[in-house]
Amino acid sequence: MTTTPFTTEHITKWASFGPPLREKPTSADQIASLKQRKEQMNAMKKQLAEEINDKKKWSERAIERELDKLVSELEQVDTRPPYQLDNNHPDNILDHRSQNGPHLQYLWDHDKTSPLHGQTCYLGGEVGSDGNIYCIPGHADRVLMIDTTKNEIQQIGNENLESNGRLYKWLRGVVVGDIIYGLPCHADEILRIDTATKSITKIDIPYEACYEDPDEAKKEREMIWKYHGGDICPLDDCIYAIPQRASQVLKIDPTTEQISFVGPKFDGRCKWYGGILGKSDGAIYGIPQNASGVLRITPTSVTVHGDFGSDNHKWHGGAAATNGVIVSVPANSNTVLCITPGDPEPALIEIGSDDVIQSGRHRTDGKYKYLGAMCGTNGKVYIFPCASEYVLQVDTVNMVAKNVGPNLRDSGMESVFQNKWQNGLTCVQDKCVYGMPLSGHTLLRIDCSKSSGDDGNDDVDPEVTTWLLPSPRRDCRDKCEGGVMTSCGVMYSVPNNHKGVLRIEPAGLKISE
Repeated sequence: MTTTPFTTEHITKWASFGPPLREKPTSADQIASLKQRKEQMNAMKKQLAEEINDKKKWSERAIERELDKLVSELEQVDTRPPYQLDNNHPDNILDHRSQNGPHLQYLWDHDKTSPLHGQTCYLGGEVGSDGNIYCIPGHADRVLMIDTTKNEIQQIGNENLESNGRLYKWLRGVVVGDIIYGLPCHADEILRIDTATKSITKIDIPYEACYEDPDEAKKEREMIWKYHGGDICPLDDCIYAIPQRASQVLKIDPTTEQISFVGPKFDGRCKWYGGILGKSDGAIYGIPQNASGVLRITPTSVTVHGDFGSDNHKWHGGAAATNGVIVSVPANSNTVLCITPGDPEPALIEIGSDDVIQSGRHRTDGKYKYLGAMCGTNGKVYIFPCASEYVLQVDTVNMVAKNVGPNLRDSGMESVFQNKWQNGLTCVQDKCVYGMPLSGHTLLRIDCSKSSGDDGNDDVDPEVTTWLLPSPRRDCRDKCEGGVMTSCGVMYSVPNNHKGVLRIEPAGLKISE
């Protein structure tokens, strides 16, 4: 038997190129995507052949056959989890309600002809007007619909959904009536999901009409990592997308579905992450990652405020507290940037220090501390640990950042040190904030019910607990890309590399038997 020289990292990278087209490519997009896929695969085969240095046994063709076989085996494992018992529970379910914890259950796509497959499947999700959840395709070929009544998932729309290739197509969505608009990451089109008819279409971004220079238009159209999130502005009911590498803010008018670019042109990569609405001024704010200042967008102006230095991946998105202050999530920064919306100038202040805001002991570079944040029912913002060993609480009334809960590593509450949780949800029914598992083996819960400010208990710290996930693919990295909250308080994960959707039912809801 031949021992494979390829690691899980090799297999995952090969899988990220995606499956070959089932039919002969006909469109320019399909031809370009096929060419890009072939170039990437050839480059990887050549590199591996040089590393192995055994052309007799491992020619480039042999490498391709072996990797195809290993990817197929990996995806069979991903989509067909073995039925085992875990603490006397079926492996799809872990019911923690006897310990006042959540009921956790994986939902699977049972389409045997084309089950959920591949990596970086979906990069966001939204509740449609029909009450179902629609997941925004990253590498996935189709839109994923989660039926929240039947607790079933299925892929909808045409197969082989592409736009400027098939990777990282769209990232995040915005709901307007029956329509969900998927915002472009690599894509050069807007994704349009009609939740009333289940029709999936795309709206072209008119680069050639917006840029006089054909070379500039081509560069912007073919650019990758264009935008990272966005929001709808209540001042004009238009959607604005936050530039990551793109040179300008993207504007979508949902009434006419006219697309345009607004504001000045900005150079650089990873400029801003996340679009957060200012509660008091109606502006949309972009959080500076490598950009030097905070981006502020209104229908009449696009401006930048503050100077925090360029580069360094400072902050990664944020969340607004009850009093409207926007809290930026420290990625590589040792401070929390707090933005108080204001017209024409927001107030900016950094709080905290490296005495509190730290990476875990497994890192010495101080990077990638947190990923995502949510406001609790007590008005404070909770920031989810990536490399850090603590949950970070930000009090925007007193402008204080502090760690809450046990040390996650020392307490054994989470065995994974890096990329533990990313993004989260606040459940008003049980007054808890939930951190969605990224590579972590647990669901994070921050219980704010005893620190809501009622009866003078505002100074009481929340209770931080973790809850073991059901067993299928618990070791999977980058499981979820956040989650989506329903009106009844049940939450559903957005599958990234995991091939199941995690249904989270808080203890007090008593919906499941």
